[in-house]
Amino acid sequence: MSLINRAKSYRVRERAHSELLYDLMIARGVVGKKAQEQFLVPDFERDSHDPMLLPDMERAVDRILSAQKTGEKIAVWSDYDCDGIPGGVALTEFLRAIGLSVVHYIPHRHKEGYGLNEEGITELKEQGATLVITVDLGTTEHANILFAKERGIDVIVTDHHIVPTLEIAEQFPALAFINPKRADSLYPFDGLCGAGVAWKLIQGVLAKNRFGMKEGQEKWFLDLIGMATLSDMVPLVGENRMLARYGLLVMRKGRRPGLAALLKLLKIKPSSMTEDDIGFMIAPRINAASRMDKPETAARLLATNEAEEALELAQILNHINDERKGMVAATVKEVNKRMHEHQESPVIVMGNPNWRPGILGLVANTLAQTHGKPVFLWGREGGDVIRGSVRGDSIVNIVQLMEGAKDIFQHFGGHHSSGGFSLAQERVHELGPRLNEAFKALGTKEIEEKEIIIDRTLDIAELPFAQAELMKLAPFGVANEKPLFIFPRVSIARTKMFGKNNDHLELELKGQSSPLSVAGISFFSNVDSFSKQAEMGGRVDVVGNVELDWRGRPRIRVVDII
Repeated sequence: MSLINRAKSYRVRERAHSELLYDLMIARGVVGKKAQEQFLVPDFERDSHDPMLLPDMERAVDRILSAQKTGEKIAVWSDYDCDGIPGGVALTEFLRAIGLSVVHYIPHRHKEGYGLNEEGITELKEQGATLVITVDLGTTEHANILFAKERGIDVIVTDHHIVPTLEIAEQFPALAFINPKRADSLYPFDGLCGAGVAWKLIQGVLAKNRFGMKEGQEKWFLDLIGMATLSDMVPLVGENRMLARYGLLVMRKGRRPGLAALLKLLKIKPSSMTEDDIGFMIAPRINAASRMDKPETAARLLATNEAEEALELAQILNHINDERKGMVAATVKEVNKRMHEHQESPVIVMGNPNWRPGILGLVANTLAQTHGKPVFLWGREGGDVIRGSVRGDSIVNIVQLMEGAKDIFQHFGGHHSSGGFSLAQERVHELGPRLNEAFKALGTKEIEEKEIIIDRTLDIAELPFAQAELMKLAPFGVANEKPLFIFPRVSIARTKMFGKNNDHLELELKGQSSPLSVAGISFFSNVDSFSKQAEMGGRVDVVGNVELDWRGRPRIRVVDII
């Protein structure tokens, strides 16, 4: 079955198995009884790899044990997003639990930018720190690590970002450079998030000395590690699937007052929270703190043990997130007015000195999804340094793209499809031409048509059973995406707009062979948003995912109507 519309090609996957659950696992490359059993039931012991297989782990652990023995002051320097902040809080809490004096340092996104910086290192030196451990940053930080080293501060890097060159491990000036993406790494899984790498450091320390900590007690930190794993764009397979599953189990216990307060404010039941609650409700609020100048607010929320403080911080975060939404909407509106200038360019490059760099990743992501091109957006906040965010189209590796114009940047880095950069203001006019040249040099072909694989045909009457089976495959995310179904010959009984601004669409959908009706929703859509108009009374094929509504009833998240 192939249906062409709006430059999309839909293809329904051939059925490999008579049972839905096993059919979906086979489609995801999980083949064989043993592999399928292990996928359905992640196991902490079985799925945790030996931390000592990570490069420089032994050296890092020995340095931490030495610092604990001599009473040194340690700084945990984490990134300011929903990977770095939870990872930084977890590592800080662990190091304090084993008797170390620790300060958690989070750089100010706008004043300091991503990564290490001289001002922060100097401040930590004045506070007496002799060891800095990074979380979710440091892979490209040669100059700042040398700056710290010259001032008597050792640096242990824990990170997961792409290592730009094969030679970097030999050139790296840090005392220890722990990154599963290093070319010389023996670690069998390179998909950990930044907090996940910090978690392996915790495991590495405990492998040598438990400091009286009961066996398994460290698992209580998995709420933070699981939150980061579900928030970052990492594959939810193997060890990550285990960390995400166990992380959700711990989060559902409601042990952290800050998280409990935020869930209560958002009307999310802790006992039934899902990866969607993390991705769409929790992570945006954690990230909003740094986007709007206050990363410490998010860290304090996750770390506090006081219920009253937790409630206050949750309310502040929610307010900050509302401000962030308004700023993003205004910037998207301005960007869309200027899009005509970039229709012919393979890379969209746009900026404004008045744009706040912290929100540009969200705007760039919207543009990349809409236009199918890499998007670079920049702004400025104080000084003459331009800071920006980049989001890709999932085809082009944006780190390789920036490598092709690396001399123009003061700093750049990231993942396959997302990253950040900075450059001097006097060179900003070169950014567009240089990136378009680099794109052409990669030899990447623009794809006119994207084929979308539909996992299976499903009838409306099968929804309750299907949802129960799908829960066994959760949590969903990168490399374990929510299954996509086609519901054939569906009748649209009713259409309704809802939401504060009436900008979301709800449909009442009925199948062919059953009187059962279910809701179909599509956020930021209307009846004209699909390949075929959502007309009442008509028979259509609906493409979508199956999910639960707030009452716990199955519904369809509509992707397209064809």
